[in-house]
Amino acid sequence: MTGAPTVTTTHHGLTAEQYNFLRYTRLENWSAFTRFPVSPSVRADLLAAMCNAEPDVVRAALDAMAAEVDRMAKVLLSDTNFRAAVIGLSGAGETIAVVGDSITADRLGWCELLTATATRIDPASPDRWRNFGVSGDTTANVLERFDLIAAAAPTRVLILLGTNDAREHGRPRSGYRMATASETGRNLAALINLCQADLGARVTLLTPPPGMQERIDATFASAAISWQASAIDELAQVVRDLDPRGVDIHHEMTADGPADLLENDGVHPNVRGQLLIATAVARHLAYAGA
Repeated sequence: MTGAPTVTTTHHGLTAEQYNFLRYTRLENWSAFTRFPVSPSVRADLLAAMCNAEPDVVRAALDAMAAEVDRMAKVLLSDTNFRAAVIGLSGAGETIAVVGDSITADRLGWCELLTATATRIDPASPDRWRNFGVSGDTTANVLERFDLIAAAAPTRVLILLGTNDAREHGRPRSGYRMATASETGRNLAALINLCQADLGARVTLLTPPPGMQERIDATFASAAISWQASAIDELAQVVRDLDPRGVDIHHEMTADGPADLLENDGVHPNVRGQLLIATAVARHLAYAGA
């Protein structure tokens, strides 16, 4: 699929840190707010307080991100193959739960792009796409809140996890990783079983994007957390072993050269990377049969 849109991002009067906090933080997906929901306006006020910004500035930035996603979705749909894939998926009447960490929670991310393109095809689609992305989530975190995913009664579940299982904690570097490869495999296998046995849903795993060690080391040199790109590679193979027919984002981004597809932190896909993920998922679902 070709015809990727150009990317335009600004900080909208916010610092880069504030902007990124808003970009990756979806309070509505936090367990406390899902169990005890508050209005979008209250969430916006809370986000503003959390990142020490004016509420009106935060709302304007959130609106601008949504507008940018809609703009990119319009361009994506100008590609004949991408449009056919989304039409096929929309016509299937699926309820799709998208499960992941900040890569999925991203307000400029792949789930939002697919939801926006599906909405342009079928205005009822937003009710059938549920983004359950929570920044920082591990596979164990998702198991803990599986009841919230189950409440959406999805017929299909897309899972992109692993990056935070590979996260290391401690300063200086101690190597205390959030989960071993076997623990990640066990948790993902449990999620697959829960989705299939409890919900009767079809499950597709996505491998985590690759990391760029040089950028990671530069970004997190003084932080109490870090990543080893090799650990992410290891977990990508765990995912492949569990779902050989899944979407191999790790391979696609590595083949295309991750330097142009990752943010400066070496962990998160930039918007070009997110466009690649959205395209890969749409292509996979179209070929797999929605």
